[in-house]
Amino acid sequence: MSKSRKHNNWKIPSDEPNIRDSAYSTGISKWINQIHSSTTISLVAGISQVGVGLAVITVSILGFIQPIWVSTLLTMISSLSTMIGCFLVYHTITKMHDPNKLLRDAMKRVTESKN
Repeated sequence: MSKSRKHNNWKIPSDEPNIRDSAYSTGISKWINQIHSSTTISLVAGISQVGVGLAVITVSILGFIQPIWVSTLLTMISSLSTMIGCFLVYHTITKMHDPNKLLRDAMKRVTESKN
């Protein structure tokens, strides 16, 4: 009996805070935890890709890049990059409002709590 009581002393009672709860107790860490997701990173990457692509196109059209063939090449590459960035932003926004996301998140929470 004493051996089983000794073995159970290392468990945390349910009324005491858990280590995971104390790790995310501050406001800044909660905010970072919410922002740090793949959708946010994809959205920021897509928006910055569109911005940089449009900036390079603007610089090329205004004539700040002297050889015309380099300007043309940069304009084509930047327009392709801008289109890919727009698609990335569109894809990320449509996946954020996926109806199956709630079910996937619930299944993920269940599997994490069982492990």
